[in-house]
Amino acid sequence: MDPLAHPLSSWRFRGPLRTYQAEVLERIEVGSDEKMHVVAPPGSGKTLLGLLLAAREGHRTLVLTPTLTIRQQWLREARKLAPEDDAVSDDPRRLGDLTVLTYQLLSVTGDGSPFEELARHRWIAELAETDRSEADAATWLATLEVDNPDRYRSGLRRRVRRVRRSFSQQRPEELARVLHPNAVALIDAIVAAGVRTIILDECHHLLDHWALVVAYLAARIRAAGSPPVLIGLTATLPSPDDGVEYENYTRLLGDVDYEVPAPAVVKEGHLAPYRDSIWFTRPDPTEAAFIRRHEALLADLVGQVLSSPDGVAYLEATLQPEPAAGSVPPTGTDDPDIARRARLEHALSTDFTLTRAAGVVLRAAAPGHPLGALLPPVLFGRCTTDDLLTVLTRFAQTRLLTDPTALRQWEHVRGALADFGLHLTDRGLRRGRDPVETTLTSSVAKDRAAVDILRRELSGDAGARMRAVVVTDFVEHGSRRGLTGQPAGALRVFDLLAADEVTGTLRPVLLTAHHLRVRAVDAADLAEQLSAVLGDEVTVVDGAGGTRDLRVAEAGRGQVVAAVSELIRRGTVRVLVGTRGLLGEGWDCPSVNTLIDLTAVATSTGTQQLRGRTLRLDPAWPEKVAHNWSVACVIPASVDLDSPAETQRLRRRHGHLWGLSADDGTRIVSGLDHALPSAAIGALDAVLEKVPGATIERINEETLSRLPTRAQIRADWRIGEPHDSRERDVVSVRTTPEARLLRTGPTLAAAVPLTFGFSATGIALGTAALGAIGAVSLPLEAGVTVAALGGVLATAVVCGSSVLRALHRLRDPAALYGGAALAIARSLHDAGRAGPFDASTVRVRNRSAADFWIEIAGPRSDRALIADALQELFAVAESPRFLLRVDQGIFGRPGPVLDRLRSIVDRAVPGRRLLPVPAALSRRRADAEAFAARWRETVGQCELHELRGTTGLALLQVARLTPALLDPAEPRYRIWG
Repeated sequence: MDPLAHPLSSWRFRGPLRTYQAEVLERIEVGSDEKMHVVAPPGSGKTLLGLLLAAREGHRTLVLTPTLTIRQQWLREARKLAPEDDAVSDDPRRLGDLTVLTYQLLSVTGDGSPFEELARHRWIAELAETDRSEADAATWLATLEVDNPDRYRSGLRRRVRRVRRSFSQQRPEELARVLHPNAVALIDAIVAAGVRTIILDECHHLLDHWALVVAYLAARIRAAGSPPVLIGLTATLPSPDDGVEYENYTRLLGDVDYEVPAPAVVKEGHLAPYRDSIWFTRPDPTEAAFIRRHEALLADLVGQVLSSPDGVAYLEATLQPEPAAGSVPPTGTDDPDIARRARLEHALSTDFTLTRAAGVVLRAAAPGHPLGALLPPVLFGRCTTDDLLTVLTRFAQTRLLTDPTALRQWEHVRGALADFGLHLTDRGLRRGRDPVETTLTSSVAKDRAAVDILRRELSGDAGARMRAVVVTDFVEHGSRRGLTGQPAGALRVFDLLAADEVTGTLRPVLLTAHHLRVRAVDAADLAEQLSAVLGDEVTVVDGAGGTRDLRVAEAGRGQVVAAVSELIRRGTVRVLVGTRGLLGEGWDCPSVNTLIDLTAVATSTGTQQLRGRTLRLDPAWPEKVAHNWSVACVIPASVDLDSPAETQRLRRRHGHLWGLSADDGTRIVSGLDHALPSAAIGALDAVLEKVPGATIERINEETLSRLPTRAQIRADWRIGEPHDSRERDVVSVRTTPEARLLRTGPTLAAAVPLTFGFSATGIALGTAALGAIGAVSLPLEAGVTVAALGGVLATAVVCGSSVLRALHRLRDPAALYGGAALAIARSLHDAGRAGPFDASTVRVRNRSAADFWIEIAGPRSDRALIADALQELFAVAESPRFLLRVDQGIFGRPGPVLDRLRSIVDRAVPGRRLLPVPAALSRRRADAEAFAARWRETVGQCELHELRGTTGLALLQVARLTPALLDPAEPRYRIWG
């Protein structure tokens, strides 16, 4: 290999490779692709892996990083591999064999969005194609911008969307139009220097203009005659919810070539074992008073608006819509209850969300209303705040806005809804910032929870080794509610920690972009120690109260962060308070072993970056175990008002994370199950459902009573033992006597009347036969006995196999759930929506006699699709197109005798199990029929019903009356290993 053309080919790494690093190098061949995409957690060795991948390619390389701190890490690692230090550079004016720069150096600058500039150029080009010059087209467009700005913005937005979708395919000369000349000059130098490999560290940032710059650089290298090699490294993928930006990312880097979950790195001993937990708190008294005012406001709205004759009439009309011509088939009866039920089902099918909300609001606003008896509790549960706001909004729009005489009431409702962050106009509804949600998110009770958590950690088995970081979203937040009078944020929580007699002894430090604050009693000593570490003067700023600011003469913020990290390593400082902008991505302090997360972060990227701060190995504590705490503030059960934002954020956040199951330390799961034991999840649900007597304190008691010591957590991780790296999606099912997949009781019950029928027939026929042949008469008792035995024998012949099958399935319900999952998987494959699946990809575990885990393995996208469909199958039916009747699956194949038997069972033992066919299998009737056929193969007999006419409404009503099979506490999560 020519060393001039391949200068990195001589770089060498002399140490041992980690298992996943060796697997990546083995799996991704040299020159096999222009894109390499690797996902691995913070601290797992991505930097070394990126250098080794670049060295294999051999070409001159550019590394792009998001921060200066991360750039320094790359420089240190690269110089360990390079034969000479001069081969590595961070100077854009002197490019080396490997050059490390930040994305910002290549970033676009100037006014406006780069995509708008590209869209404007595209618009001018379109106009120039209609027999006008580019100058004329540009003049016309400038005139349109001034004279008709709405039309101009509308046209520009449409073209921006198209440009965003295809920006990586733009010609280099088009992209260059929106880059600053300095950026273009730097890119010219990079291309001229022969750079072919581009390493994109923390590549999840490449969602917008940074991705544009990288796309331009890659296009320039390609245009110069050499295909570029892009190596993307990240700890977490961006969310598909980012829409077009996510598409840009995947178009730039392609699919993931290798993903390493954090548990694999922990088990290999390269990251510290850890445990996630959640601490719940209630609003502070001042905040609680604010929430109570909103509760009273909502109750007043219900009393004045929805409980009024007009309000009740609106609710009645919503639940009982007048049938349009042909919209509701005739019921065939004059029974008013049947007619009302038909209208209710029609309303649910037309607008399920509004109808359900109107039903629960009617029961709250008009208790004892006759329509309340038609509302099944399974579907119409507790009336939540969201239900009330949904109905109030729709009532105001449809009844008040259109009535000139209701102007005053319209303004009253509109003003009241604004207090809940809902802005109602004649154009519709716009959601703003919910003040109740903001109050909970920024509650001072969360800051006090940080004090409680640190006190608890100090009393634990590794209290003397505890080094903690408390992370907030902001230095100061706009909300000023709370007893302290301070705005929420890092400043407020630091003051609480500094004032507490226990946490104050930990010598807390506040570090932000503009603050370096300590306790007054610690100020002189900490200033002296920081001066020694920095080699720069640190002085104490005069002030009043219990805290003091420190001032650093010349050192930059990055150096100050490193110096404070060094004091944490020494144990001089044991608590650091800061914002996620400074202490998130790129901050490296291996001594930190406790995280208290007070942020509102719930994205995959932000969540995993924060957790990564505590997982790095600590040379001073080889047995390190990390504790990561989330804090949530929830409204007590005694307050009727709901605000689900905090708990929804928790579910999203922990859905991105892996951890040891809080109930079973041998399993690694995602979701709330790894942060809360099942008893705590149940206590949380009781609070959210406003169960009388449910308390927030109970949630924490259940969590703490099952929280193992750090030593036990380390033992549970079984570091160094062989492990299976497979990932599965899990759907959790909880059965009750009222909610079972198949009913075995009806068949057994049906055997009794069937046996009696055969016996009676046997007696009659036997008596007639004996009389006809004149045989010696038998005693009556003997004749009856013989006939009864004959009836039993006939029953056994006709339906014995079905009864035995029923008994077998009663003993093995797990096989039924496994069969259901397999039927869905194969049906999705039949429909061309998923890859092939066999029985080995589905596994059902018994958590208890009534609880089951349905585990689905296979490719990520396929198993998520199957789990989504399975979750829909076992949920309460909302508005499906097809229903699958499955309760008679024990009878096997259809036939004259068994069909008659099914009819007998329906009359003798009423009750049906009707499952909604998932939407993914309902778009075409052929797909639904194929699903029914697969169900017969893997589960048993079933009947497919398309919901049409009166019969369809009746079946849907039965389905909605049936309790769901899903575990209400945690129906869905993932499992690893």
